[in-house]
Amino acid sequence: MKKIVLALSVFIAFGSTTLLAHEFFVAPREVKDYKAGDEVKLDILSTHYFIKGEEIEEPSILNSVYVLQKDKKTSLLLTANQDRLLYETSWKLENDSPVLIVGERVGGYYCYTTEGYMDGTKKEVLALGATITKCLYFSKLSKTYLNPKSDDESFKKPLGQIFEIVPLTNPADIVMGKDGKFQVLYDGKPFANAEIFATYDTFDPNMQNAYAKKSKTDENGIASFNFDNKGLWLIRVNYHKPSKIADVDEDDINAIAVFNVK
Repeated sequence: MKKIVLALSVFIAFGSTTLLAHEFFVAPREVKDYKAGDEVKLDILSTHYFIKGEEIEEPSILNSVYVLQKDKKTSLLLTANQDRLLYETSWKLENDSPVLIVGERVGGYYCYTTEGYMDGTKKEVLALGATITKCLYFSKLSKTYLNPKSDDESFKKPLGQIFEIVPLTNPADIVMGKDGKFQVLYDGKPFANAEIFATYDTFDPNMQNAYAKKSKTDENGIASFNFDNKGLWLIRVNYHKPSKIADVDEDDINAIAVFNVK
């Protein structure tokens, strides 16, 4: 299968920038059908690779990781694992109904300069004497679907994130060899003509930003993938738009959805 490597022009111009290339998502340590009373262990990753840790970011950067189950929200405390280079957490299921795990990593600023990439707003970077070509504000949002059920329709309810991927095919019904449909929403509206990528956890864990498949959303923000391997899959989409924030030229928003294919 041909590998798709995200190699944007800014990476070529300035070299590999750790911040830009990192994906942020939450993954279950064990992929299975969980039952009431089970302990669910989760890994929270900031990484170029799917699916192994690469960097432990400052705790304040990971704004929140929480669980939604039957409209109950449970915030999770994260613990850094220095050996695995990721954060860990766990919680006990009260029941075996479908679970949505939400990760939010928002509120960062960076600038491209003639010397490379630098953290900070335009004002902060200019104060260091740098020559700026562009400044951006970024946010990274992820959703992980756990314990989906064929008779449940909660999967297709948008969470309300500014940018998100919403399954139109129930993750419980996505099996190897079948297609699945997904809709990309920006500010609650369909996001058309967006490049959207997909990969699975054994595709190429040693290559940075390697994706097994890519597609493009139609005029209704919908894209389809054929899932030809079992295991944990990740879908991601990115959007740049002019920013309304002072001292920032563009907003850089990344959305990810994670689910199991049986």
